[in-house]
Amino acid sequence: MKRNSGQALLIILLVMAVGLTVGLTVVSRSVTDIGISRQEEESARVFSVAEAGIEEALKLGYAPAAIEIEGITATVNQAVLGKAQDFAFPGEYEVGDIQTLWLVGHDEDGSLSPNSTTDLRYSANSIEIYWGKEEGAVPALEITLIYDDQGDTKIMRWTTDPDDSRRAINNFDSADLGNFQIGGKIFKYKKSLTPLPCSSSICYALRFRLLYNDQPQTLGAKGVINLPSQGVCYESTATNFQTGITRKVRQCQLHKAPPGIFDYVLYSEGDLVK
Repeated sequence: MKRNSGQALLIILLVMAVGLTVGLTVVSRSVTDIGISRQEEESARVFSVAEAGIEEALKLGYAPAAIEIEGITATVNQAVLGKAQDFAFPGEYEVGDIQTLWLVGHDEDGSLSPNSTTDLRYSANSIEIYWGKEEGAVPALEITLIYDDQGDTKIMRWTTDPDDSRRAINNFDSADLGNFQIGGKIFKYKKSLTPLPCSSSICYALRFRLLYNDQPQTLGAKGVINLPSQGVCYESTATNFQTGITRKVRQCQLHKAPPGIFDYVLYSEGDLVK
Protein backbone atom coordinates (compact mmCIF):
# COMPACT_ATOMS: atom_id res chain seq x y z
CA MET A 1 0.00 0.00 0.00
CA LYS A 2 2.82 2.41 0.92
CA ARG A 3 4.62 1.53 -2.32
CA ASN A 4 1.43 2.20 -4.38
CA SER A 5 0.75 5.51 -2.63
CA GLY A 6 4.30 6.67 -3.43
CA GLN A 7 3.84 5.85 -7.10
CA ALA A 8 0.52 7.73 -7.18
CA LEU A 9 2.16 10.81 -5.64
CA LEU A 10 4.93 10.69 -8.23
CA ILE A 11 2.41 10.45 -11.06
CA ILE A 12 0.44 13.36 -9.64
CA LEU A 13 3.61 15.47 -9.43
CA LEU A 14 4.54 14.62 -13.03
CA VAL A 15 1.05 15.51 -14.26
CA MET A 16 1.18 18.79 -12.34
CA ALA A 17 4.61 19.60 -13.82
CA VAL A 18 3.41 18.89 -17.35
CA GLY A 19 0.26 20.94 -16.81
CA LEU A 20 2.27 23.83 -15.35
CA THR A 21 4.68 23.74 -18.30
CA VAL A 22 1.83 23.76 -20.81
CA GLY A 23 0.10 26.57 -18.92
CA LEU A 24 3.23 28.72 -18.79
CA THR A 25 3.82 28.13 -22.51
CA VAL A 26 0.30 29.22 -23.38
CA VAL A 27 0.58 32.32 -21.16
CA SER A 28 3.98 33.18 -22.64
CA ARG A 29 2.67 32.90 -26.19
CA SER A 30 -0.38 34.97 -25.33
CA VAL A 31 1.80 37.71 -23.83
CA THR A 32 4.08 37.61 -26.87
CA ASP A 33 1.13 37.77 -29.30
CA ILE A 34 -0.35 40.70 -27.40
CA GLY A 35 3.01 42.49 -27.51
CA ILE A 36 3.39 41.88 -31.25
CA SER A 37 -0.17 43.07 -31.90
CA ARG A 38 0.43 46.23 -29.92
CA GLN A 39 3.70 46.87 -31.75
CA GLU A 40 2.07 46.34 -35.14
CA GLU A 41 -0.77 48.67 -34.18
CA GLU A 42 1.68 51.30 -32.97
CA SER A 43 3.80 50.91 -36.11
CA ALA A 44 0.68 51.43 -38.25
CA ARG A 45 -0.16 54.59 -36.28
CA VAL A 46 3.39 55.94 -36.72
CA PHE A 47 3.33 55.08 -40.44
CA SER A 48 0.02 56.90 -40.86
CA VAL A 49 1.49 60.04 -39.27
CA ALA A 50 4.49 59.81 -41.64
CA GLU A 51 2.07 59.60 -44.58
CA ALA A 52 0.21 62.62 -43.22
CA GLY A 53 3.47 64.57 -43.36
CA ILE A 54 3.91 63.62 -47.03
CA GLU A 55 0.32 64.59 -47.86
CA GLU A 56 0.77 67.97 -46.19
CA ALA A 57 3.99 68.61 -48.15
CA LEU A 58 2.32 67.69 -51.47
CA LYS A 59 -0.62 69.96 -50.66
CA LEU A 60 1.56 72.94 -49.69
CA GLY A 61 4.26 72.41 -52.32
CA TYR A 62 7.03 72.65 -49.72
CA ALA A 63 8.17 70.88 -46.55
CA PRO A 64 5.91 71.90 -43.63
CA ALA A 65 6.91 72.40 -40.03
CA ALA A 66 6.87 69.40 -37.71
CA ILE A 67 3.47 67.69 -37.46
CA GLU A 68 2.28 66.16 -34.17
CA ILE A 69 -0.71 63.79 -34.03
CA GLU A 70 -1.63 61.94 -30.83
CA GLY A 71 1.87 62.23 -29.42
CA ILE A 72 3.60 61.13 -32.64
CA THR A 73 5.82 63.71 -34.37
CA ALA A 74 6.61 63.79 -38.08
CA THR A 75 9.30 65.92 -39.71
CA VAL A 76 9.52 66.37 -43.49
CA ASN A 77 12.70 67.00 -45.48
CA GLN A 78 12.72 68.26 -49.05
CA ALA A 79 15.27 67.45 -51.76
CA VAL A 80 15.41 68.73 -55.33
CA LEU A 81 15.45 66.20 -58.17
CA GLY A 82 17.99 67.05 -60.83
CA LYS A 83 20.31 70.07 -60.81
CA ALA A 84 23.19 67.71 -61.51
CA GLN A 85 24.85 66.27 -64.61
CA ASP A 86 23.21 62.87 -64.20
CA PHE A 87 19.60 62.07 -63.38
CA ALA A 88 17.81 58.76 -62.86
CA PHE A 89 14.03 58.84 -62.96
CA PRO A 90 12.71 57.70 -59.56
CA GLY A 91 10.34 55.01 -60.84
CA GLU A 92 10.11 52.17 -63.33
CA TYR A 93 7.94 52.43 -66.44
CA GLU A 94 5.80 50.14 -68.56
CA VAL A 95 5.76 49.85 -72.36
CA GLY A 96 4.27 52.97 -73.93
CA ASP A 97 4.81 55.11 -70.82
CA ILE A 98 6.11 58.59 -71.62
CA GLN A 99 8.45 60.45 -69.28
CA THR A 100 9.75 64.00 -69.64
CA LEU A 101 13.26 65.26 -68.99
CA TRP A 102 13.02 69.04 -68.66
CA LEU A 103 15.79 71.13 -70.23
CA VAL A 104 14.50 74.48 -68.95
CA GLY A 105 13.84 75.71 -65.42
CA HIS A 106 10.54 76.20 -63.62
CA ASP A 107 9.19 79.11 -61.59
CA GLU A 108 7.80 78.61 -58.09
CA ASP A 109 4.28 78.24 -59.51
CA GLY A 110 5.47 75.40 -61.77
CA SER A 111 5.44 77.34 -65.06
CA LEU A 112 8.31 77.03 -67.52
CA SER A 113 10.99 79.68 -67.25
CA PRO A 114 13.72 79.42 -69.93
CA ASN A 115 15.38 82.56 -68.53
CA SER A 116 15.23 81.56 -64.86
CA THR A 117 18.21 82.78 -62.85
CA THR A 118 17.90 80.05 -60.21
CA ASP A 119 17.38 77.07 -62.54
CA LEU A 120 19.42 77.50 -65.72
CA ARG A 121 18.34 75.83 -68.96
CA TYR A 122 20.37 73.11 -70.65
CA SER A 123 22.47 74.71 -73.40
CA ALA A 124 24.94 71.97 -74.39
CA ASN A 125 24.92 70.38 -77.86
CA SER A 126 24.85 66.74 -76.68
CA ILE A 127 23.38 64.49 -73.99
CA GLU A 128 23.46 60.79 -73.13
CA ILE A 129 20.27 58.78 -72.53
CA TYR A 130 20.22 55.55 -70.49
CA TRP A 131 17.57 52.87 -70.07
CA GLY A 132 16.98 49.19 -69.36
CA LYS A 133 17.70 46.86 -66.46
CA GLU A 134 20.68 44.52 -66.29
CA GLU A 135 18.46 41.46 -66.87
CA GLY A 136 15.16 40.74 -68.56
CA ALA A 137 13.48 42.35 -71.56
CA VAL A 138 15.35 44.25 -74.27
CA PRO A 139 13.40 47.53 -74.62
CA ALA A 140 13.70 50.00 -77.47
CA LEU A 141 13.30 53.73 -76.92
CA GLU A 142 11.70 56.59 -78.81
CA ILE A 143 13.13 60.03 -77.96
CA THR A 144 11.52 63.34 -78.90
CA LEU A 145 13.13 66.76 -78.45
CA ILE A 146 10.83 69.78 -78.21
CA TYR A 147 12.63 73.05 -78.91
CA ASP A 148 12.12 76.63 -80.03
CA ASP A 149 13.75 77.80 -83.27
CA GLN A 150 13.42 81.59 -83.59
CA GLY A 151 9.84 81.59 -82.37
CA ASP A 152 8.77 78.36 -84.08
CA THR A 153 8.21 75.27 -81.93
CA LYS A 154 9.79 72.21 -83.53
CA ILE A 155 10.51 68.59 -82.68
CA MET A 156 13.44 66.30 -83.38
CA ARG A 157 13.01 62.55 -82.99
CA TRP A 158 15.26 59.50 -82.53
CA THR A 159 14.40 55.81 -82.29
CA THR A 160 16.94 53.35 -80.93
CA ASP A 161 16.80 49.58 -80.43
CA PRO A 162 19.49 47.32 -78.91
CA ASP A 163 17.97 44.23 -80.56
CA ASP A 164 19.73 43.44 -83.86
CA SER A 165 16.91 41.25 -85.23
CA ARG A 166 14.28 43.93 -84.62
CA ARG A 167 16.42 46.65 -86.18
CA ALA A 168 16.43 44.71 -89.45
CA ILE A 169 12.65 45.29 -89.50
CA ASN A 170 12.06 48.64 -87.78
CA ASN A 171 15.23 50.42 -89.06
CA PHE A 172 15.90 51.97 -85.63
CA ASP A 173 19.34 53.22 -84.64
CA SER A 174 21.61 50.94 -82.64
CA ALA A 175 22.34 51.45 -78.94
CA ASP A 176 25.47 51.04 -76.83
CA LEU A 177 25.51 48.02 -74.52
CA GLY A 178 27.28 48.19 -71.17
CA ASN A 179 27.04 48.53 -67.41
CA PHE A 180 26.34 52.21 -66.88
CA GLN A 181 25.82 53.67 -63.40
CA ILE A 182 23.83 56.91 -63.37
CA GLY A 183 22.14 58.56 -60.40
CA GLY A 184 22.56 55.52 -58.17
CA LYS A 185 21.04 53.10 -60.71
CA ILE A 186 22.65 50.72 -63.20
CA PHE A 187 21.50 50.83 -66.84
CA LYS A 188 22.15 48.40 -69.66
CA TYR A 189 21.76 50.63 -72.74
CA LYS A 190 22.94 54.07 -73.80
CA LYS A 191 22.25 56.43 -76.69
CA SER A 192 24.22 59.63 -77.29
CA LEU A 193 22.22 62.46 -78.84
CA THR A 194 24.34 64.85 -80.86
CA PRO A 195 24.25 67.43 -82.25
CA LEU A 196 21.46 69.14 -80.31
CA PRO A 197 20.31 72.68 -81.16
CA CYS A 198 20.30 73.70 -77.49
CA SER A 199 23.27 76.06 -77.70
CA SER A 200 21.56 78.33 -80.26
CA SER A 201 17.88 77.55 -79.54
CA ILE A 202 15.78 76.96 -76.42
CA CYS A 203 15.40 73.23 -75.83
CA TYR A 204 12.34 72.69 -73.67
CA ALA A 205 12.25 68.97 -73.02
CA LEU A 206 13.18 65.46 -74.06
CA ARG A 207 10.33 62.94 -74.08
CA PHE A 208 11.00 59.20 -73.72
CA ARG A 209 8.66 56.38 -74.74
CA LEU A 210 9.60 52.75 -74.03
CA LEU A 211 8.89 50.12 -76.68
CA TYR A 212 8.87 46.29 -76.77
CA ASN A 213 9.30 45.82 -73.00
CA ASP A 214 7.08 43.32 -71.19
CA GLN A 215 8.26 44.43 -67.74
CA PRO A 216 8.91 47.84 -66.09
CA GLN A 217 12.16 49.55 -67.08
CA THR A 218 14.36 52.34 -65.73
CA LEU A 219 15.30 55.63 -67.41
CA GLY A 220 18.11 58.13 -66.91
CA ALA A 221 20.19 60.85 -68.56
CA LYS A 222 23.62 62.46 -68.26
CA GLY A 223 24.39 65.91 -69.56
CA VAL A 224 27.59 67.72 -70.43
CA ILE A 225 26.51 70.38 -67.95
CA ASN A 226 24.02 70.29 -65.08
CA LEU A 227 20.42 69.53 -65.91
CA PRO A 228 17.63 71.77 -64.55
CA SER A 229 15.48 70.58 -61.67
CA GLN A 230 13.10 67.75 -62.55
CA GLY A 231 10.90 67.90 -59.46
CA VAL A 232 11.15 67.37 -55.74
CA CYS A 233 11.29 64.50 -53.24
CA TYR A 234 9.80 64.62 -49.75
CA GLU A 235 10.89 62.28 -46.96
CA SER A 236 8.69 62.17 -43.86
CA THR A 237 10.06 60.65 -40.64
CA ALA A 238 7.55 59.95 -37.85
CA THR A 239 8.61 58.89 -34.34
CA ASN A 240 6.79 57.88 -31.18
CA PHE A 241 9.31 58.90 -28.53
CA GLN A 242 7.58 56.83 -25.83
CA THR A 243 7.97 53.52 -27.69
CA GLY A 244 10.94 54.48 -29.89
CA ILE A 245 9.18 53.30 -33.05
CA THR A 246 10.19 55.25 -36.20
CA ARG A 247 8.83 54.96 -39.72
CA LYS A 248 9.84 56.77 -42.94
CA VAL A 249 7.91 57.51 -46.12
CA ARG A 250 9.47 58.95 -49.29
CA GLN A 251 7.50 60.43 -52.18
CA CYS A 252 8.95 62.02 -55.33
CA GLN A 253 6.96 64.37 -57.54
CA LEU A 254 8.19 65.25 -61.02
CA HIS A 255 7.27 68.54 -62.67
CA LYS A 256 3.98 68.39 -64.54
CA ALA A 257 4.24 67.39 -68.19
CA PRO A 258 1.84 67.21 -71.17
CA PRO A 259 0.02 63.91 -71.77
CA GLY A 260 1.49 61.40 -74.20
CA ILE A 261 -0.91 62.33 -77.01
CA PHE A 262 0.79 65.76 -77.14
CA ASP A 263 3.73 64.30 -79.08
CA TYR A 264 1.48 63.04 -81.91
CA VAL A 265 -0.88 66.00 -82.40
CA LEU A 266 -0.26 68.89 -84.78
CA TYR A 267 -0.94 72.39 -83.42
CA SER A 268 -1.18 75.54 -85.52
CA GLU A 269 -2.19 79.10 -84.68
CA GLY A 270 -3.22 79.72 -88.27
CA ASP A 271 -4.38 77.86 -91.35
CA LEU A 272 -2.47 74.84 -92.57
CA VAL A 273 -1.08 75.01 -96.10
CA LYS A 274 -0.44 71.77 -97.96
